[in-house]
Amino acid sequence: MSVGHAMAKGAVWMVFFRVVERSIGLVSTVILARLLIPADFGLVAMAMSLIAILELMNSFSLDMALIQNQSATEHHYNTAWTLNVLMGLISALALALLAVPAAWFYHEPRLEMVIYVLAFGMLIQGMENIGTVAFRKEMRFDQEFKFLVLKKLAPFTVTVTLAFLWQNYWALIFGMLVGRITNVALS
Repeated sequence: MSVGHAMAKGAVWMVFFRVVERSIGLVSTVILARLLIPADFGLVAMAMSLIAILELMNSFSLDMALIQNQSATEHHYNTAWTLNVLMGLISALALALLAVPAAWFYHEPRLEMVIYVLAFGMLIQGMENIGTVAFRKEMRFDQEFKFLVLKKLAPFTVTVTLAFLWQNYWALIFGMLVGRITNVALS
């Protein structure tokens, strides 16, 4: 198969993934909007604002460096993984340290425990296997598609199930945590 043909096939897979991803997101939003109250989403959004800032500071694109380096060795992958683990640890600690000040700033005492749980999720996320980059590097987009869809389906299933059972913001929090755990397990 030529490189051009593989890239075209990869583009089809990735467009298909985006359609599936958006569909899962839409279905999730519709269901959760019926089961949870707006304050639940607001509480989670407060915590996610901190996470977004930390993730922005940690976006080193090590996966892109591995893809571009055609002669990347196991040592390169191990180094990238180690850096991701360290950044996960630093991010989790920073987030945990921000829990009390954030709860105070937002005048929302529930936010502290939410942030602690999400900090644990960041720690777990740092352990995700960088080796999945090989799917893109080797243009195995069908494998990448399966991997990405499974990464979306697990938190969707857990979040919606817990929302039916608990009908509060913890469904969103544990859904995110299960998503991060699933990402590590699948990788």
